[in-house]
Amino acid sequence: MNNGHGEPSVVTAGEISRNFGQWQDRALGGPVIVTHHGRPRVVLVSADYYSTSKEDHSFHPREDDAPSFETGQRAILDHVTEAFMAVNSQLHITAVNHVFEALVGHSASQLVGRFWEDLFPATARSLMDEQLKRALRTGETLEFEAPGDAPGVRRYSFRAFPYPGGVAVLIQNRTAEREMQAQLNQARALDAALSMLPQVMVLRLNVRGVLTTIDPGLAKLLGFSADELVSCRLPDITRPRDRADLTAALEAVLQGGRPSQIATTLLVKDGGELAVRIGLASVIRDLVPDGLVAAVTLDSSQA
Repeated sequence: MNNGHGEPSVVTAGEISRNFGQWQDRALGGPVIVTHHGRPRVVLVSADYYSTSKEDHSFHPREDDAPSFETGQRAILDHVTEAFMAVNSQLHITAVNHVFEALVGHSASQLVGRFWEDLFPATARSLMDEQLKRALRTGETLEFEAPGDAPGVRRYSFRAFPYPGGVAVLIQNRTAEREMQAQLNQARALDAALSMLPQVMVLRLNVRGVLTTIDPGLAKLLGFSADELVSCRLPDITRPRDRADLTAALEAVLQGGRPSQIATTLLVKDGGELAVRIGLASVIRDLVPDGLVAAVTLDSSQA
C-alpha cells in the first residue's frame, strides 16, 4: 500500500475545492501543500503518513527543552501574514518581522533605531502619528486605514496596540481586497441592471459549473422548468461538440481570468438546439472565486 511518503505536490485552495477527489488521491502518494494567495496554508496527507509521522515525532520534552518566551514570540511574528513594527515611547523602531522587511525593502538591522516616519509615505504620516501617540497615551487598541505610495500598495490597514516599551503595529496591504470589493459591488449593480432587460437572461453557477439559479425565460425556451435545470452542469445542456470549449471558458474565468464571452448551442428538450452567446464573470467572496454569473442572449448569427 502506498503510504504517502513520495514527493510533495502544491495546489491552490481554489483548485483543491473544485477537484478535491483528484487531490485526495494524489495525497495517497505524497503530501499535498495547499496555498492561499501564494502562501502555504495547510497540508493534505494520507492517514498512513499521518500515523507514521506521529510515531516518528512523538516525544516528551524536558523542561529545559521549552523555548524561551522571546524565542516563541519571534517564531510567531515571523509566521504571521501581517507586517509587524514595534516602536518605543519616542517612536523609534525597536523590532520588525520579515514581512515588514519585505514591505519596506530593508533588513531589520537597517531599521531598528530609525524614526518610524522615515519609512512611511507622507500621505499616511499625519494619521499614523495621531494614532500611534494615542495608543501610547491611552493604551487602546486602534484600527485604521491609510493610503500608501509604494508600488502596488495603495491602501494599508493598521492595528496599533500597547507593546512592551511602547506600541506595536500590524500592517496589511488591503489594495487587492478593496479592488475586489469594488468589482463585487459593480457586479451586483450590473446584475440588477441586466434583470431589467428582458432580452438578457441571467444564470448563476457554482465553482463546478453547476446551475444554482436560472432565468425562467431561458428555461422556457429550452422546454424545461427552472427546477428541472437547477443542479445540472451548464456544459451538460450544451451541444456535445461545444462542451470542451465552454468548460475551458468557465475554468479560465474561475482561475482569475477577466470576464469573457463565448458562442455556444444549448440543447432543447424536444431535440432542437438554441444558439446563444454567454458572457461570463466570476463572483468573488473572501478574495477567492465563489462562482460565476452568466448573461445569456440569443445568437441569430450562428448557423
